[in-house]
Amino acid sequence: MEEICIHSATSCNLMSGSIQPKIFRRLKTKPRGFEEETVVSPGSASPKEVNLESSVWGNLPEELVDRIIAWLPPLFVIRLQGVCKRWRGILNECGFLRLLSQLPSHGPCFLITQKNGDVWHSAVYSHPMGLWHSLPSICTPKKAHTLIASAGGLLCFSALEGRHDELFICNPLRRECKQLPDMHHKRQLGFVNMFMDAKSRSYRIVAAGDYSYLGGTSRALPTEVYDSKSNSWTIYNSMPIGNLHSSKSAFCNGRLYCLTSSPCGLVAFDMDRGSWESIPVRMPRSLLDAFLVAGEYGHLLLVGRVGLYSVHQSMRIWELNLQKLDWDEVGKMPHSLFKSLLKSSAESFQCFGHGNFICFSAQKQQKWLVYDSFKRFWQWFGGCPLLPVPPGKRLRGIFYEPRLDAVVH
Repeated sequence: MEEICIHSATSCNLMSGSIQPKIFRRLKTKPRGFEEETVVSPGSASPKEVNLESSVWGNLPEELVDRIIAWLPPLFVIRLQGVCKRWRGILNECGFLRLLSQLPSHGPCFLITQKNGDVWHSAVYSHPMGLWHSLPSICTPKKAHTLIASAGGLLCFSALEGRHDELFICNPLRRECKQLPDMHHKRQLGFVNMFMDAKSRSYRIVAAGDYSYLGGTSRALPTEVYDSKSNSWTIYNSMPIGNLHSSKSAFCNGRLYCLTSSPCGLVAFDMDRGSWESIPVRMPRSLLDAFLVAGEYGHLLLVGRVGLYSVHQSMRIWELNLQKLDWDEVGKMPHSLFKSLLKSSAESFQCFGHGNFICFSAQKQQKWLVYDSFKRFWQWFGGCPLLPVPPGKRLRGIFYEPRLDAVVH
């Protein structure tokens, strides 16, 4: 703690609320709250005993205390809310939220959820810490049944009401939940994705398709976009080309890219113009199934399994080259890891990620495989001990960025 205070005093203007670039240079390669020099978990013994003078530590300026708390991992800040009345309400203070918005992200996390009645139980795996953490229970209306998207610390749930879907946004760390207003065209959503604007901390949701008509005549429903700044839906008279899947899409450079099936292709929704277009990119040969990931520096990644007649399969990673309208291969899963992940050629897999981290899971596995594209490093992490897995079921994972400054309204 002494070291953190010394660095903060020499690098921060405590009263003005501004953060000097010196701190960002020092921590740019480390996740927030985890220094190589000192890592102390709550409840564990400190590396050395420190005598804390209550006359000194009990009279620190609130601005300094706020800065110390803000640099802690978000998962630890939640626990500190039980210390005193002020810390319990600190997440509602505009100054503290503004301070949090200036700090770097905690790092990549992977979230799994399980519903019990009208309460969602969730756990998050922090890759920087290498540990599972339980999150506060998420209280949504009992009808909310599916977690469909995540962005900027917020989660999006869907609920079937009659023959149309309703959407809910929540931040599990802040224990906030909000139901979105009805869309102009009520439907059983076939496609939903979410995007967070890092500067304004506002979010938008793209909704398209109608599952209730897949078995019969398809309705030509327009695409609708929700904007949290106006708390309303906007209709765009543009319809997606082909069948879309929410899990096979990614936001990248102001566009929402999606994979289509039958035939396999790539389409994009321009967020500024509000229109869909087909990208005439050549898809990799013998591609069996694939997912999209928004990589670092605005690169769009395609992660997929290839094989000829379900034999000689492998998992590969490509990067979209818009100039050549082609995919450039940038990575390949080692064959030994591929065989450990998928026990048979018919087994399905799930893939999600963001930036330089990609996470893989398989139907019959109770563990996940993570790939760091920057370090070109593969690593297994075990199943979650905090949420019991019912026999024959698999917990769905999703990329999650824990943020205390993400508000639902």
